[in-house]
Amino acid sequence: MKKSKEHILLYKILYSLLTMLLYMIGRNIPLYGVDVDAYRQVDVNAQSIIMQAVSGDLRNCSVFILGLWPYMLASMLTVLIVAVATLDKTRRVSPKKINQWTVALMMCIAAGQAYRYVQGYIYKVEGTALLQAKAVVFMELIAGMLIVVYMGDRATKYGILGKTSVFLVNIVDGMLTMLAGQPLEKLLLPVAIGVAEIAVMIIIETTEKRIAVQRVSIHNIHADKNYIAYKLNPIGVTPMMFASAAFMLPQAVAHALHSLYPENGTLAWVADHMNLTSRLGIWVYLAVIVILTVSFSFVMLSPGKMADDLMHAGDSVLGIYAGRATKRYLQGCVLRFSIYSSVIIGICVGVPLFLQFGGYIDPTLAMFPCSVMMSTGIWISFYREAEVYRHMDRYAPFV
Repeated sequence: MKKSKEHILLYKILYSLLTMLLYMIGRNIPLYGVDVDAYRQVDVNAQSIIMQAVSGDLRNCSVFILGLWPYMLASMLTVLIVAVATLDKTRRVSPKKINQWTVALMMCIAAGQAYRYVQGYIYKVEGTALLQAKAVVFMELIAGMLIVVYMGDRATKYGILGKTSVFLVNIVDGMLTMLAGQPLEKLLLPVAIGVAEIAVMIIIETTEKRIAVQRVSIHNIHADKNYIAYKLNPIGVTPMMFASAAFMLPQAVAHALHSLYPENGTLAWVADHMNLTSRLGIWVYLAVIVILTVSFSFVMLSPGKMADDLMHAGDSVLGIYAGRATKRYLQGCVLRFSIYSSVIIGICVGVPLFLQFGGYIDPTLAMFPCSVMMSTGIWISFYREAEVYRHMDRYAPFV
């Protein structure tokens, strides 16, 4: 009887490619009743590219334009709520409750964003048909968002890269859009910066600090090889991806305040400049990256919990007392590395964005180095995940 050989890595890559294909098809399905011809001409700049990284459509006229933005923002808000709720260590929040909060917030955010899109579109119909078209578009936007989230969840379970595969499609498409029709002389500086940022991303993704740990259960020759490893870039490219979605929040707040107080000149100026084609918007975007990098590092690495686990297991960091001293030391390590990482990423992202104001980089190419850096981080994650499944394939005959 011939034994069939499982190829886990191949299956997962094929599943993710299928997810990407379905997502690309959905990005090209226009919304019902919307005058697509009115959105043919789109200005390609840093702001439109960052919007495209989240929605996948520069014209914002497809059924998938909400993309993962409501889910990402809901996830961030849920993390904040859980962090506040668990300040009291005696209180615990179940994963089921966290998921319910995330879904509820996601639907509220999606409904608000869909309503804003519905009211702003130019339609091909009028009168009673216009109300019908708006209702259909609203439902299409909500349904499209749910489909994208579902595909991302399935890709996480059965594919490789998970929801990041959707971002990879948008980022690569945005890079091709920026490069299209550009003369060579305009490409030299942004491409050179992009190549330098590839090297920077590789360095911060592969550099790590190893903190020696003494484990009471190990008394052999491997006792001196136990350590806690923190990367220089603790959580990879995640903050950059989430920053694309989180940056929409201050934009929405600025425009909401301006609509409430239309005669306030300061609010009008802030609302007009809260984008990546102005200095104010760039500084806010960089601040979002720093905040997300530091906060995500503490949430995902949980240095305080790790210190407690070491103490309960009877283990300790070499040369440091267990308990509060270890907790302060690990928290300090995570804080330093997250700040280093956010500053390095902020410089890599901010320099080309600010160079557009001096005419050194064409505004249509200002986001190109950042896109290169993000795609590099995603490919590094893909390589690491693929290596895990490749080794699983190798050991399958023995397990």
